[in-house]
Amino acid sequence: MNVITYYADTDSLKDPEVYALAYTKASPGRRMKTDSFVFDKDRRLSLGVEMLLIHALEELGEDPDTSRIELVGNGKPKLADSDICFNLSHSEERVMCSVSDADVGCDVEKINPIDLELAHRYFFGSEYDAIAAERDSERNELFYRFWTLKESFMKVTGLGFELDLDDFCIELGDKIGIRQHVDERAYHFKEYSVGDGYRYAVCSVNPVFEEKMIPAVLSEIVR
Repeated sequence: MNVITYYADTDSLKDPEVYALAYTKASPGRRMKTDSFVFDKDRRLSLGVEMLLIHALEELGEDPDTSRIELVGNGKPKLADSDICFNLSHSEERVMCSVSDADVGCDVEKINPIDLELAHRYFFGSEYDAIAAERDSERNELFYRFWTLKESFMKVTGLGFELDLDDFCIELGDKIGIRQHVDERAYHFKEYSVGDGYRYAVCSVNPVFEEKMIPAVLSEIVR
């Protein structure tokens, strides 16, 4: 099974009817999490990312109503009684879901102006040097390339931010590589850009990725 990645815009959840349908379709745990957020944007992201997961499971022939999610390893979510692994991410008005039959991590980030000091403080030295050498617009793009690639790796390991951003090094090139000391597994990366002002990255021990992300429409998923 290839690594398959879906993405969607949460803008349709601004419609009260669509939002209500998504809320009804969400799991009890997700509704509780959604209710805990103060801002509408965060509530839309919370509901939207689960709707995308439901869509991904349905596309794989799984029944979301009977599927049970369990936590394995370092608390990574996985579909119980199944080989399916998944990971979720969201940023601003985008949600993302990657699925595979092997460990997978994903990250999406809105490209915003950056403070170069953040890269200097948190990134590996060679990563910071590469970012600092670029002009402003290219610098922002490269920062978020590194950021999404790094976070996708942190998520696939299950360590998340228990792993410091400067504990490992992303090496860009024709094939993206990584120098890390977490384990002996081989990790593979895939980047996506659809020209919407966001960067998307996926990391998996599965080396075979779908060439393109699959767009989804949340208003259609919830109906």
